[in-house]
Amino acid sequence: MPNDVDIVFEGFDTTDDLDDGIGISEQFLPDEQNDELVRHVLTKGVDLQEYSQQIEHELQAMEDEQLSSYEQNEGALLELDSEIRSCDEVLGHMEKLLANFKTSLGAINTDIQALQSDSLSMSQRLKNRVVAEKQLDKIIQGVVVEPEAVRTICDGEVNEKYLECLIEVNKKIAYMRVHNKQHHELKVFQEVMPELDRLRLKASARVRQFLLDKINDLRSLNTNAHVLQSSVFLKYRFFNHFLIERHPEAAVEVRDTYIHIMRHYYLDHFETYQRGLTKLERTIADRADVVGMEESSKLSLFGTAKPIARDRANVFNLGSRAEVLDAEDPRAIVLSVASEASDKRPFEELFRSYNLALADNASAEYEFIMQFFVSPKARQKITGSDMARMVFGHIFEPSIRIGEAFLKTYLESTHDALGVLLCIRIMTQLTGELQRRQVPALDSYVNSTNMLLWPRFQAILDSHIESVKRLSSGRKSKIDTQPPATVRRYAELAASLLRLNSGYNTHVVALSLARLRAEVQAYLTRRADASADQHAALVFLINSDDLLLTVLAENGFTEREEEVSSWKQVLAATVLEFAESELERHFGYLKLFVVDAEQQSDIGQISPDGLSHVASTFNAEWRAQISAINSSIIQSFSNFRTGTEILHAVLGQLIIYYTRFHSLFDKRFARRAGATAVCQPVGVQNVMVEIKKYRNNF
Repeated sequence: MPNDVDIVFEGFDTTDDLDDGIGISEQFLPDEQNDELVRHVLTKGVDLQEYSQQIEHELQAMEDEQLSSYEQNEGALLELDSEIRSCDEVLGHMEKLLANFKTSLGAINTDIQALQSDSLSMSQRLKNRVVAEKQLDKIIQGVVVEPEAVRTICDGEVNEKYLECLIEVNKKIAYMRVHNKQHHELKVFQEVMPELDRLRLKASARVRQFLLDKINDLRSLNTNAHVLQSSVFLKYRFFNHFLIERHPEAAVEVRDTYIHIMRHYYLDHFETYQRGLTKLERTIADRADVVGMEESSKLSLFGTAKPIARDRANVFNLGSRAEVLDAEDPRAIVLSVASEASDKRPFEELFRSYNLALADNASAEYEFIMQFFVSPKARQKITGSDMARMVFGHIFEPSIRIGEAFLKTYLESTHDALGVLLCIRIMTQLTGELQRRQVPALDSYVNSTNMLLWPRFQAILDSHIESVKRLSSGRKSKIDTQPPATVRRYAELAASLLRLNSGYNTHVVALSLARLRAEVQAYLTRRADASADQHAALVFLINSDDLLLTVLAENGFTEREEEVSSWKQVLAATVLEFAESELERHFGYLKLFVVDAEQQSDIGQISPDGLSHVASTFNAEWRAQISAINSSIIQSFSNFRTGTEILHAVLGQLIIYYTRFHSLFDKRFARRAGATAVCQPVGVQNVMVEIKKYRNNF
């Protein structure tokens, strides 16, 4: 136990009075003013000495208590001290372990850093190796040719397997040529390049011979070239592409050989076909078959009928000939079938058949040339389409010349305007079909053909026009009121030309037809003027105009066509003139009196006797004269519709003149008060009732 400690307060005078004590407290303990207990002691006037002694006793008691507690817990404290020492030893041991562990961790960290560095190095090396491997693999794949492929190229049969090997070898050659500058220092390039070049030459020689052998098979006329093209040449077209790219000299030889053989192949076939078609031609018209053909020219020296045309029904009338343009799926004529049937046909059918065969063969050949002789990878001075057109031109030039000669022979002798215009329309359809097929190689042929057809068509129509000009008007004698054959020929030709121009609206056709129409009108006028009988001349003109319009209407043409509207205007003017002429014949006195009377300035100047005379004459014969007009028209016009219109026109004019006469009659006698006419005229209504009886006579 520790010794008791006595607290001695030296230097302090505890006997000082309270005020001094308070002063000391305030001086030395200024902060204690805030303590509640101190403030209480100071304010209550407690004796500090006593209070100090009290506190000492309390401290002593507390000390004793703590000492007693310590003595009671001494064993536990010693045990605690032992445990603390034991813990210190353990912690010291742990400190050593942790220090060793820290040292080990440092070593491990160093190893990990070394491993990480090694890993990064290995990863980079791996990447470099992969890149190098890819590049080497690409080079190896690009230059190495399998031994089996080499043996096939050199000694194998030229077949599909040969084609596969050649494609592979061509890839190697292409790779070597593209990368030779980049890798020319590599030993593999230096070693493989000469070998590949020798392999190229070997393959070129074998492919060249294979293609030449197959091309020579086309020499036989019995060979179907298109079948051989699709089954052999297009199947092995890479052979020719290989030659074009790798051996241009051999490719040129193959191309020239093909051109030479196919040129004669098509020439022989088209020449044979053209000769066969010529035998099937049926002549439609000759030089004498013109619109203005004189009837007397039909007789020969001995008075017998001269065969003007072998197919006269179709000289001017189109008939079924237009069906050659309407076929949905036109087919070329099969010579063997047509020859056995002795089937003669107009030239336009033969012309269409030849051009269909030409277009079909040309389309197939042009497409084949584009696929076989044009290599998409070849470096050529001209484009692929130009190359195809050049090859096509060399092959088809003789066949095209045969077609042009075939047409020229026909045009030199033909006078069939409809046949020539049908050929023009056939060429228009052919042009559209070639454009649809995208075959431009026949453009020059189409243009040259049209340049042959159009001038001849114009020349034939000019001959028709000239023939009408040369027609004589005849002598001043009685005229035949029926339309001449010239009118019907013209009407049929005009209707046919309009049908063939429908949908095309070609200005040349319309202009030529207008010129021909003007000449026919002039011819009819000359014929009418040459007649001594003006009434018969008018009947002639009306019948001719009516026939023209009837033929045009039968072919489906209306007034929207200039041809129809023009002739209708002519007919209307002629009918009006005829109506005036007919009235002049039967009621001339009435017409003359009305015209003269209406010219008088004063109604009083009109003679009452004249009015009475006209009225009495009309009353006596008007029914008979109307009947005579009806009979005359019935005899003059056989067309029901036209006759009815003319009768209505004549009787309508009669009513007009008679109504005007009645008006003059009433006004004249109305001025004379109380005066009555000697003869009262028949009422207008009575005349109209009588006229109605003749409405249905036609």
